Amino acid sequence: PKHTLLFTMALRTLIPIVFAGLFFCIVSADIVVINDLIEPEEIFDFKTLADSDHFWTASKMNRTKYYCVFRNLWDEAHHPKSYPALARWSDPVIYSSTKQYMPWLRNRQTSYGIEKLAESGFTDTFEREIEAAGELVYSFGKGKGFFIDQDDNEENYAFLDGITVDSDFPFISGMAGINPSPDWFTGFYLLDSIDEFDRTFWNRIKIHTYPWDAGTDAGETYTSPDSDLDPPLDVERIFPQNAPDGIFVSPDGSTVHPVGEWECILHVCPDENDCERENWPPSNGCDVLKYPGCDEMCDPEVTSPCQQCQPRTSDNGSVFYPNCCESGYRPTSGDCDGNGSSASRTVFPLLSLIGGLFAASMS
Repeated sequence: PKHTLLFTMALRTLIPIVFAGLFFCIVSADIVVINDLIEPEEIFDFKTLADSDHFWTASKMNRTKYYCVFRNLWDEAHHPKSYPALARWSDPVIYSSTKQYMPWLRNRQTSYGIEKLAESGFTDTFEREIEAAGELVYSFGKGKGFFIDQDDNEENYAFLDGITVDSDFPFISGMAGINPSPDWFTGFYLLDSIDEFDRTFWNRIKIHTYPWDAGTDAGETYTSPDSDLDPPLDVERIFPQNAPDGIFVSPDGSTVHPVGEWECILHVCPDENDCERENWPPSNGCDVLKYPGCDEMCDPEVTSPCQQCQPRTSDNGSVFYPNCCESGYRPTSGDCDGNGSSASRTVFPLLSLIGGLFAASMS
């Protein structure tokens, strides 16, 4: 009996420890899986990360926001197979959330809202999911979809609404549907806006994202007829070995290049009250994150230096900037050098006036 009692006491002591160990292993395994899922090299490529001095706890005292631009990298040169004549991006969407909100993940089935965004390009179903997510999502924004200008990729971008983040909702996710397509899209998820080492918010973020298959349609070409999969498959990133009919594969067959670029810049309000970044989106529509200052044109009659630039189809009339190349334009005379600066002549108002008087006197 004494031995039995000792054995029983030992068993009672060991059982909780064993179960605690099993629980710890399960939890640890889940954490490992989650961490594996959000490894950047599997989901997106970091191109730029710039620190700020805005500490993570300050987001409770100062409204903290990100303003982002989505740019096209999906073109015939890098993704030649069956590239569509009328290639288009759906409205890009972006949101901040906790780590627990994951409407799509690699190797998991997607939500119905993401399915509709990938298949049809419409975001309304996903927006209703965002509203239903309650306290898991803090802020949501979207941009305007666009047809891809295959002659001038500098025109292919969209501004997104500013989204708010804080220490409880630091994770940013975004996506855009590829049109036409059966169920393909690009995007990223759970990008931590806080530097884990010094606990400050990133001042500037730029990433490249890849094409993904939502796993909800069996189509293998851009214009395949609707063929829903029941049950749906897991979401997977498109690589050369699983690319449907070779679509998205590079010309040499070695890789699948990124199809989208997302760039975000930090904006901190002076207090808890909400505030907006001034002139967002820029009134003249220029990509101000890529070309800072391009929203401030110059007048050659009063400003020096002031160059005349080659207008784009979206411009109304003449375009003048202190430096065309640094503002995303080409000068009317000369060209841009490798540093993005202009090698053309600059319009100086006084010299122009003298030249005009001289020409008049000679006539």
